[in-house]
Amino acid sequence: MNWIWKQFGEENNYEFWESIVKKSLRKNRLPLTFIALLDNELVGTIGLWRSDLVSRQDLYPWLSALFVNENYRGKRIGQELQHFLAEYCRVAGFNELFLYTDICNYYEKTGWKYLEDGVEYSGEYIKIYRKDI
Repeated sequence: MNWIWKQFGEENNYEFWESIVKKSLRKNRLPLTFIALLDNELVGTIGLWRSDLVSRQDLYPWLSALFVNENYRGKRIGQELQHFLAEYCRVAGFNELFLYTDICNYYEKTGWKYLEDGVEYSGEYIKIYRKDI
């Protein structure tokens, strides 16, 4: 739990991330959090959420909280986590998946297509991507 919060959280929102992780322990119900282990070491994480961008509640489900430990980047762990999540979604009956990011030229390499700009709580615009499964 601390690992995800340290990557995505802020000092005052530990309970938010704790709640997501605890809810992720229920099998086959969103949100879900998956982890990548290498020699029993946590090297990556990825989430499947019902909603990740509040202004786009119409889009569902969302890839969220993808993170790979810096020491393991460049080893295709992020791509493998994405592949795993897409396959999980396919088996679960979803035919599309969404994400939002400010990272350029990463997700396009694994088949994601730019959909449009979305808006965050702060009023800032963010890129929304879609992937057919």
